[in-house]
Parts: sequence; C-alpha cells; structure tokens
Amino acid sequence: MAEKIPVILDCDNTMGLPGCDVDDGLALLYLLGSPGVRLLGVTCSYGNSTQEAVHRNTLRLLDQWGRRDIPVYRGSQGPGQLPSPAAEFLAKEARAHRGRLHLLVTGSTTNLLGAMSLDGGFLDRLHTISLMGGITEPLLVGGKPMAELNLSIDARASLEILRRAHHIRIATAQNCLASFFPREGLEELAESGSPVGVYLADALADWYGHNAVHWNLDGIVNWDVTAAAQLVCPELFDLNDTSITPTLESMAWGMLLGDAPAIPVQLPVILDPDQYRRHVYETYCAAKIDL
Repeated sequence: MAEKIPVILDCDNTMGLPGCDVDDGLALLYLLGSPGVRLLGVTCSYGNSTQEAVHRNTLRLLDQWGRRDIPVYRGSQGPGQLPSPAAEFLAKEARAHRGRLHLLVTGSTTNLLGAMSLDGGFLDRLHTISLMGGITEPLLVGGKPMAELNLSIDARASLEILRRAHHIRIATAQNCLASFFPREGLEELAESGSPVGVYLADALADWYGHNAVHWNLDGIVNWDVTAAAQLVCPELFDLNDTSITPTLESMAWGMLLGDAPAIPVQLPVILDPDQYRRHVYETYCAAKIDL
C-alpha cells in the first residue's frame, strides 16, 4: 500500500455560518474521505470571515463530525500580522516532513508568510502547494462580475509565496467554474443512503438557495474542492504547466497575469467534469466522520 501523503489544510472555513460560503468545509470533508491522505491539522486563515469566526466555526464543524482528534490552529488576524500558532505549526511540520508535506491553501496566504518569517527555508521544505484563487481574466459568475478574494486580500503575502515557492498548483477562479455541482446533485445525495450524503443534502440546501438568488445559478461552484482534488487526484486534471507574471498591482485584484518576470506554475484543468463530480461525491460519502 502506498504511503499516505501528509497534508495541512489552511482555510477560511465558514461552512454552516448564515450567508457564508461552504466550500472550505467541503474541502475538509473531501480530505477526510481521501484514503491516500493523512491530515495533520487545519490552520485557520481569514477572508470569508474573521479569524475568530473561522477558528470557532472549524472547531464546531469538527466536533459535529466527531473529529476533534484533528488539531486546529489560530492563524493571522490580517495582512502583516505574522506571528501565530498556525505559522508555528506550519513551520514545525515542514521541518518534520522535509520534502513530503503538501499544503492545501483555500483562504488568504498570510499564514504561509508567517511560517516563512519563522523559518526562511519553509517553502523549500514543501512538496507541493495547492492554492485556490487568482484570476486570468475578469471573472463572471451567472453573468455577474465577481471579485477575487483569496490571493488579493493579502497581495504582498501572495506575491511573495508565488515568487519563492516551488511546485505550485493554482485552482484559478476561471478553471474552478468547471467544478459546478447542480441542484439535482442534492437529491442524489439525499437518496444515496449514505449518512454523509443525507447530511450534506440538508447542510447545503441554504447555500444552493443563496446562489440561486444572488448569482443566478441552479447549483454551486465548488471552488476549494477543486484545489483539494488537484492535489490528491491529479490524474483527473490536465496539470497545464505554464507560467504567470503577477505584480503587486495586479495581485491587489487577484490577477495572475501582469508584466513581471515569469513564474513557473501549474494551472490544472478538469478533464471530465462528470467523472470529477462522481469522484467528489464518492469521496464525500467515504469520509470518516461520525454523524
């Protein structure tokens, strides 16, 4: 049996908070259902909400799932506020798993800069960073413009990470649009007979409604699960080796293409959206949680 890959999820999880996105929580659930993953812990960022709300909500969610065995660490409160328990944990685990640690980053990037401030070799010790965020052109969702959040909220940190890290995969907002889960998927989950499926059908109903009202969507874009899947199951993607050219000015609105020197990255593209959705549903339902 292949050795499980060690993963840390750095996220701004607001799943379950009224009017807030659910996909960080779904990325966490996906990791818990992935047999090839050893989840070392969750470090909390800000973005979808405040650090305090994200930390409290992540503890609540793991408690609800019977998974308080997974450590959760408070992260930075905002840009430039680097010292944090999350940064310390990231730096420590990178040293312990030299060259093998995989990071899934689905919120702001400040915690990574915090880890760099503690250990200048932090990024060199990582195997892969999978980021969700960034745009390659103005983003339209349901015919409406949507602002980029994850990389732009701390543009200086994001630019530093992109310039200095190795082996970066970025689930851009444009490429995540193929990670669309239509409303009928909720019915499939409810009828699946899986306790996790039944739970999700109820837990996600309000967010599906929110997207119908605010974004004219008969479903949801599962942004952060795209970044999780491209890390864990890259065979579902064309990894798309390419380069980006961000500047500080372009990163202020999440744009990966500016006029700076080229940075080699992967911008994975889902090969078969139907196969991908089936895989995600199956992985959810395999999650080791106690409801």
